[in-house]
Amino acid sequence: MLLSPRWTKLVFFILLLALVPFLLLCFYNQPYLDDYAYANAFRAHGLWGAQVFLYHHWNGRFVASLLLTSLNPLSYGWPSGIGVSNLGIVLLTLLALWCSLRSLLQHAISQLTTALLTTGLFLLFVAIIPDIHSALYWFSSQATHHLASLMLLLLPVVVARAHQEKRPTVRAYWFGLAACSIVFVSGSSELVTVLLGWLLAVACGISLVRGEYKHAGRWASLLVLLVGTALFDVLAPSNLNRLHRETASVGSAASKLLQFWQPLWLIKALQLLLWQPSTLLILVVPLVLQPLAPHVVAVRPLGFRLPLLFSGMVLLGGVFLGAFLMQLEIATPSIVARCANVLLWWLLLGWPAACWAALPAEPVLSISSSRTARQVSAGLLCLLLGPPVVRAWCELLVEAPAWNRQSHQRYSFLQQVARAQPHVNVQFPPIRYVTPRYVLIRGYDILPTYNAPYNRYMATYFGVDSVRVDPTARDAAF
Repeated sequence: MLLSPRWTKLVFFILLLALVPFLLLCFYNQPYLDDYAYANAFRAHGLWGAQVFLYHHWNGRFVASLLLTSLNPLSYGWPSGIGVSNLGIVLLTLLALWCSLRSLLQHAISQLTTALLTTGLFLLFVAIIPDIHSALYWFSSQATHHLASLMLLLLPVVVARAHQEKRPTVRAYWFGLAACSIVFVSGSSELVTVLLGWLLAVACGISLVRGEYKHAGRWASLLVLLVGTALFDVLAPSNLNRLHRETASVGSAASKLLQFWQPLWLIKALQLLLWQPSTLLILVVPLVLQPLAPHVVAVRPLGFRLPLLFSGMVLLGGVFLGAFLMQLEIATPSIVARCANVLLWWLLLGWPAACWAALPAEPVLSISSSRTARQVSAGLLCLLLGPPVVRAWCELLVEAPAWNRQSHQRYSFLQQVARAQPHVNVQFPPIRYVTPRYVLIRGYDILPTYNAPYNRYMATYFGVDSVRVDPTARDAAF
């Protein structure tokens, strides 16, 4: 048992209090950047026409494009509804964690302990990622990367259920669900596609080494499906045209390949990602959960026993492949924050799973001898969770209402101008009296120049020529 029932209830209540501000901040959220762009495509071309337009002129993410147009509240003239979509995706994340833990651990732990682990893992994810906004509050990033990253959790669970199922029809249902997950990922996020492909390739290799050829064939089938649908994404005319523009000035094919090989950037990016106290604290999570080991090892899926060193190398291999892919975006000295979120999600889920796989069949664990270490580790994790929770409460109680009010004043003003004189450039005051605390509010705003991408997307959505913040105004919050 992790804690006594009384302590479990108390800790769960505290974690719920920590979770509340992140949920409520959804209702103060505002549309940002691509949220407007995809809504504009929907309104200009209709649902299915927008998919064709985006595939040929924007990117090949056919699933993400469908989500970003059909489920985007802005597509239906409801900017304030963006928070409802954000909240739905956050709750879906919690549900995915809950269902996965219940499916894998079955009745080895109580429902209350499962709820505690679900909430704790989610808050830990929020605490370690560099950009909470893109994970919880930017709808375009959520629909592209975050929802796809949930499949890194759900797909192994679905395949495990399929392998355990004796009835052919039910087994086929689970594998069909796995195939749908594959298509969802490959049509959403290239980064998650690489991570999932690496996971499937490793699983297939393990099955081959063990002589489990039937299982290897199933893993290989999923991998082939992933590669095929990923090619449909990568070979989209929009992607090929962008690649041609970026490499037009480079001569030989070898030179074009070298343009995307930046080893110094890769080393620095990996160092900035991995060598952080918050990232390193992922290592102590299994130590805190050590009392559950005798219970969870009994329900470990057959074949899921692997050396810890091997599993650790698989995790780091996935991070390396993901970072290597991110070399296509070297505009910053580190991995793009929304992509770093995905890699940290991979590590946060993968490291406890690796330790679970490494447990001996009949673990002999001296829980009392490691109690001090577990208490210290739990204390460090609490210290890690504290700052973002405090910042979230401050934003909820102080900053978010003012930011929400000023943003909606802008929307009302733009709607009035568009009705009276649509072909005009609109200028309005900057956001004031708001301090970004980097939870919901990061200080993102339209620029003080006309026709910047964000400015242009917002202007098109509201029906004016362009917008900007008054460059001469004082006391701008950001």
